[in-house]
Amino acid sequence: MMPRLFWKLFAAFWLTTLAILTVSIFASFQLADRATADWIDPREADAMVRQIAESQNRQQVMRWLGDPATFPTGQTIYLIDADIEDISGRDLPVFVQARARHQWAITQQDGRNSRRPRRPFRPVIHTIGDTSYIAIPGPAALPRFGVLSSSALRWTVLALAAVISLLAFGWLSRSLTRPIERIAAATRRLQSGDMSARVGSDAWGQDEIGQLSRQFDRMAGEIEAQAQRREELFRNISHELRAPLARLQIAADLITRKPDAAQVQVDRIVRDIATMDQLTGQVLKLARAQQGSPQREAVVVNELLDELLDQGSVEAGARGVEVSLAPVDPQLVVHADRQQLASALDNVIRNAISVAPPGSTVDVIVNESDGGCQVIVEDRGPGVPDADLERLFEPFYRVDQNRPGSGIGLAITARVVTDLGGSIVASNRDGGGLRMTIFLPTDQAFTGS
Repeated sequence: MMPRLFWKLFAAFWLTTLAILTVSIFASFQLADRATADWIDPREADAMVRQIAESQNRQQVMRWLGDPATFPTGQTIYLIDADIEDISGRDLPVFVQARARHQWAITQQDGRNSRRPRRPFRPVIHTIGDTSYIAIPGPAALPRFGVLSSSALRWTVLALAAVISLLAFGWLSRSLTRPIERIAAATRRLQSGDMSARVGSDAWGQDEIGQLSRQFDRMAGEIEAQAQRREELFRNISHELRAPLARLQIAADLITRKPDAAQVQVDRIVRDIATMDQLTGQVLKLARAQQGSPQREAVVVNELLDELLDQGSVEAGARGVEVSLAPVDPQLVVHADRQQLASALDNVIRNAISVAPPGSTVDVIVNESDGGCQVIVEDRGPGVPDADLERLFEPFYRVDQNRPGSGIGLAITARVVTDLGGSIVASNRDGGGLRMTIFLPTDQAFTGS
């Protein structure tokens, strides 16, 4: 399929060419009509030939006939012998040939029947050298460029062609440069920090420049959204760090004021440092997840989940929660960074364990799906209000601010899953609890050893 911009340029070129040809042809016919409005009178032609034939030889007569300045524009006189050939060897128009045959026939009839009454018009026979000729006026052979050879018409047509070309390509240039200028202006605004800079939907044409404008606006919208998310992330990090830093400051102050209770404050300082270290580690994980996964390998989902559940069994046992993994065959493979995928799935499982009431079960289900697999994690906890379900994957968002944690884990999971071409959806489970449904595209299905 040809690009739309190609067709725009192609159409502009040929429409301009057609307009110039139309003007040229119209002007040519106008001049031709004016030039051939009145033919040379046959008697005047005879008089002109008689005068030149009496004073010039054959070669001079031929030069005289070939000089365009001798006759009105577009006209000439043919000197035709009895063989219906012109003295100069010029091609005869059809009607000139017919008229010449007719007039030579008249002269022959008059010679055979001298008693026949004389005609009102008798052809005049001119003798040049040893040959007899009849003079017949007619159209001159057109020059190389026809009537456009006329200097006045030639310059007129050239001027009109220049005007048409300027108008057509001026319009074309403007239609092409206007959206480009708007893209350049929006780029400068975006570069200067104006995140609201857009080209505008009225510049979203169907050609390649229009598509570029549309793509620029999409890119600018994504940059603005990323900048807003980054600013919100920094605010949340500052907010999360402010509380442990304030506690550290208070603890340090209390140590200097009450040395006898220093051990209690030191314990608090150690806990707050651990909290800040954990928060910093999660922020780094989120940053790495947002940078994508440059190195990927084949990861068997079932085997990875077995490892994660084995590691989480201690925490689950301490809370009196049972975690079950429904077996699946064949085992399913995804192409991913193993460490990032493990962290993403672990965040979901640990989150389910942390909200599950003692004595309940957290179910992990793996289903083969079209082009991938589903990992479903269900708990029997309190669930989440419907209005908050979509916000669970925002960094630092927590439904219950009093619960421990930073709210980064599910954001990391969403980012890793999205980079793999998958998706994650949170929904409330029938009968209570939260269901996390993760879709991961698989490379192939195979039976593990």
